[in-house]
Amino acid sequence: MSEKLDIKQFKLTNDDEILCEVIHWDDDQGTVIIKGAVRIINIEDFSRGVRFYSFKPWIMFQDDPNEVSLLNVGHIIVEATPTKEVLKHYHKTLKEIRKQLDERTKKRSFPLEKVAGKMDEMSEEEFESYMDDLVTEEYDDDYPMLDSDSPANVIKFKPKGGTFH
Repeated sequence: MSEKLDIKQFKLTNDDEILCEVIHWDDDQGTVIIKGAVRIINIEDFSRGVRFYSFKPWIMFQDDPNEVSLLNVGHIIVEATPTKEVLKHYHKTLKEIRKQLDERTKKRSFPLEKVAGKMDEMSEEEFESYMDDLVTEEYDDDYPMLDSDSPANVIKFKPKGGTFH
């Protein structure tokens, strides 16, 4: 039998709205231990009278939904229990985040045995050059934005009237 997760929706004092799993309320410290925190992004299309919602990891560079965070209870304005539909989307989002994280981890794993072997047979300068080449080989395709001439870094700009002053 699986344990029921305590998923909450919080409206914060900075106007963020987040969904997260509550691990523990620490009344003595005035904190909530949470994980899987995602920010609710709301986009409104007034011309069509439609609202769109999406979820993004709440804290930058903390993509792993298993990482815990401490939330100061003084910043919580509203606590709510999300609807079944929102919970379904939340779990689907976390599953996709985990999948992407696994793919990145697999792709980025260095051949440690090979690197360790090279370390013993090379001078410090040779090894540094070897690692530079290995990193370049492994990551250049993943980060075209590091190359200033990459098409990914070119913004097409066509001003009206043909001239821009």
